[in-house]
Amino acid sequence: MVKHFRQILMWLLRVIPFQARGTRIPKYWEPLEALGQDCPWREVEDEFGDPGNFQERHYQEFNTFLPNVQHFLYGEGLGREGQPDCGKSGVRVFRRRDIAQLRVVLKQGMSPLLFQIAHVDLYFFHDIDIVIPVVEFFANDLPLSLAEDVLFRVGRAYPGFWEPGGRGAQ
Repeated sequence: MVKHFRQILMWLLRVIPFQARGTRIPKYWEPLEALGQDCPWREVEDEFGDPGNFQERHYQEFNTFLPNVQHFLYGEGLGREGQPDCGKSGVRVFRRRDIAQLRVVLKQGMSPLLFQIAHVDLYFFHDIDIVIPVVEFFANDLPLSLAEDVLFRVGRAYPGFWEPGGRGAQ
């Protein structure tokens, strides 16, 4: 048995700029902000505002990156006076809090597995036409064979294998 199973799915998506009436949307998060309270996505201002939320894995993640990557991802602290956005992170993160579970069917006819959602985020980058949707999910007390199957099958943008018998990709 796997006492605690956790997986993070990330998809790198290229955003094709939409031009309507001669305008371009360079900041792809702005339509989410424009929806105001009607939008289920909320910007994550500071994930570590409460020191109690900071865990060892966050420290290890930060130290893994070279200084220029640290500055891009996390910013440089307080901005310099008179320079808007100076010192801020080049990444904007939006999170949904209304998605609680993920249902996964590994094979046709198999009962669905139910996972709990840790978070669902959208990562936007300044001046880059890329967005990264991120889904982190978990379950407790999962048989090892199912945990391995989930790692192998879930999150692929293409089939990792073909089922015997000519039924196509699963």
